[in-house]
Amino acid sequence: MQFKEVVGHHKIKEKLIHTIKGNRVSHAQLFLGSEGSGNLALAIAYAQYVSCENKQENDSCGVCPSCIKFQKLIHPDLHFVYPVSTSKTVKKDPVSDDYITLWREIIIENPYINQNKWYEIIDVENKQGIISKNESKEILKKTESQNF
Repeated sequence: MQFKEVVGHHKIKEKLIHTIKGNRVSHAQLFLGSEGSGNLALAIAYAQYVSCENKQENDSCGVCPSCIKFQKLIHPDLHFVYPVSTSKTVKKDPVSDDYITLWREIIIENPYINQNKWYEIIDVENKQGIISKNESKEILKKTESQNF
């Protein structure tokens, strides 16, 4: 996703681009906002710009191998964690990766999706989605396998 695809957030986009140009990217970023505000889209666009091999003045190039992977949400440095629950297809100890293929399809189609719509899509019925201790273990495995 490129910055030009993210609705609004003009000042935030400028600040994020400035941090990259100034070589002052923080080790962590928190994108917080109400449902539908575009924070997920903005975070993906920012990550794509950080990793772009041919950065333009105000956006990623959109065509380098890194950008193509980000547009498909399959870049090896892009990880997602989101609330999940057991469903008809995932019976025990669900983690985000159990739903990653569907997640990618949905987010590519609509990065402004809300939580209730996500639960409807994964068919968790009336259960509460959670980020479990098993998810925490998966996050640790992924970070340990990276060479930071």
